[in-house]
Amino acid sequence: MTRIAPSTPRVPRVTTWACLWLAAVLCGSARAEESAADPAADLRLAARASAPVEDRLAAARRLAAGGVVPDADRAMFAAAGLIAADPAAAGALARAALDAGEPRAEARDALLAAARADGVAALPAAARRDVAAVRVLLGDRAAGAEVLEAWPPSEFALEVLRRDAPEADVRPDAPLAATVWSTHAEVADLLDRAAADDTTVAWPAMDALRARRETALPLLLATAAGGPATPRGRVPRRVRAIVVLGACGDRRATPILAAALSDREDGWVRAAAAAALGDLGDPAAVVPLAKTLFYLGDVHRPRDSWDYPGKGNTDVPAEAWNDVDYFAVDVALCDALLRLGVAGAAEWLLRERLDPRTGRWRVRVLQDAVDAIRAAYPDAPAGYEPDAGYPRRLAACDTLLAWWRQGPRLARPIDEKDAGFVAASRALAESIGGKGVSVMDLQIAKRAAGLLGPAAVPALLATAAGAKSRVQRAEIASVLGTVRDRRSIEPLLALTSDPVPAVRANAAEALAAYADPHDPALLSNASGVAPDAIVARWIALLDDPDAGPRASALKAISSLPPRADVRDAVLAHAAAVHAENAFGDWTLAEAVVRLVQTGEGLEQVLGVLGEPDLFRRRFVWELLRPALRLDPWSYDPAADPAGPRVRRLDAATVGAALARRRAP
Repeated sequence: MTRIAPSTPRVPRVTTWACLWLAAVLCGSARAEESAADPAADLRLAARASAPVEDRLAAARRLAAGGVVPDADRAMFAAAGLIAADPAAAGALARAALDAGEPRAEARDALLAAARADGVAALPAAARRDVAAVRVLLGDRAAGAEVLEAWPPSEFALEVLRRDAPEADVRPDAPLAATVWSTHAEVADLLDRAAADDTTVAWPAMDALRARRETALPLLLATAAGGPATPRGRVPRRVRAIVVLGACGDRRATPILAAALSDREDGWVRAAAAAALGDLGDPAAVVPLAKTLFYLGDVHRPRDSWDYPGKGNTDVPAEAWNDVDYFAVDVALCDALLRLGVAGAAEWLLRERLDPRTGRWRVRVLQDAVDAIRAAYPDAPAGYEPDAGYPRRLAACDTLLAWWRQGPRLARPIDEKDAGFVAASRALAESIGGKGVSVMDLQIAKRAAGLLGPAAVPALLATAAGAKSRVQRAEIASVLGTVRDRRSIEPLLALTSDPVPAVRANAAEALAAYADPHDPALLSNASGVAPDAIVARWIALLDDPDAGPRASALKAISSLPPRADVRDAVLAHAAAVHAENAFGDWTLAEAVVRLVQTGEGLEQVLGVLGEPDLFRRRFVWELLRPALRLDPWSYDPAADPAGPRVRRLDAATVGAALARRRAP
């Protein structure tokens, strides 16, 4: 039985065609929107030989404008198929592909062959110059002469020249001389070879660039400087320019390399810049190197660790963490600092990387740290194996720390009289407490000055002497307690008489580094002021009219071993006797001082370390640890005392340390 479909009303032919036309327009519009938002779809369209040429060119232009090329090889092949139709559009797509990555030789050769094909000879003159610009883009710089024949060339050709020759003045109203381009082409060809993966090609090219550094320097500097964001495909070339600049030994490169230390795009650039500054040997570089080390917002620093830092701290997904690229930027900074004569970088490596308690660092990070220390100190103890187990690395680190406390000296310490270093260190000192300096920058500057140590002292003292700002004097006084230089003692004593209470307080605390230092071998230079004069000044400050200097003097006194004059002075100023001293900082410091000077009050001190108040725990621990020479890792004041894994200080451990400290 045959079923007949129900009849439907007839639609006029005109209406039918209108509907079809409207549907086609809407679908086409949707495809265009989808393509515009989807680089992969644009790339498929640009590479589709059967598609209309205008559609393919439009897709190529969108890809070039967006700067996102999913497949550099396919984009190059697509450009090869479009160059005869529109050399500028094809060249823009090729440029985007080269910026996105490193296309294979076959893809580059396909486009180069298309640019040299007989078919392009029939193009108009302006189009032929765009074809020549495409050849320049691919490394055929001899074609640059064709681009220069008629000036100005197209905007595309101008962009190609600017990209290839960032050191040249390429403007529509400033014709580029053929001699300038010829010199550039020779140097740029060498830089291309220097960026090759094959060392038999790269190293001779790097040597050749060094040999002709006067003519190569402009291109090297411009390439090393990069731009707001270095395209991924241009990073290897920029890195090799940085490396060659370090090997050239020309201090004109220092500002460019120092700026590259703060590159936000690629850790490879930052590590290369640090190494290059170490090679360059300019003492002016130690300040930016040290400041970079203490910048905590580094997106590349977490990659040195095996432990995933959380997706909020990195753009790398957790599943890719084990294979993520990492460049040991911090270690590269320290290695450069050591080569420039900053001894404190070795201690940073020991305490922040080689000590296994600081974290699970990747093996290369540890190996680079060991190599840096051994290169700077050939007599340093051997035995630290980066791939050894935790106990062996901890024991080896303890051995290295014991060696460090003996005060090893670099064979070539930094020259604090070098003109470049004098200017850089003075700028650093002036930024400490200077007007308009942010809190973060202040902390970075203070830590950097402490790392530079004795070399920073002349600049710090000169700045403090001329400082009209009370904040600046106070902050510099604090820093002088971290530089381990006895030349700081007399100026600090003078600052304890400053009319500003905060300055007196900071100076009093800073002197604790010199009256009874934990590691006297680490101090440098000499002072005509005896430690007893420091102690006498502390005792005098216990009668200061302001609470801050009184409390700071008492905190500094906590670092001293038992002394009759100190004990008597502290007991005479006890909060129980003097109501004006019955405030938080004084009472906490008094508990620690009384413990050291009399041996009494251990339970009270331990009780504070078990309190829920973080401020009180941290305050007491920061006095007790140096006072009794306790292991810094024996207690963590930031941990909840009620937590299951907290490290607790027991009475026996602290009692034994107290007995050693009080022994005659």
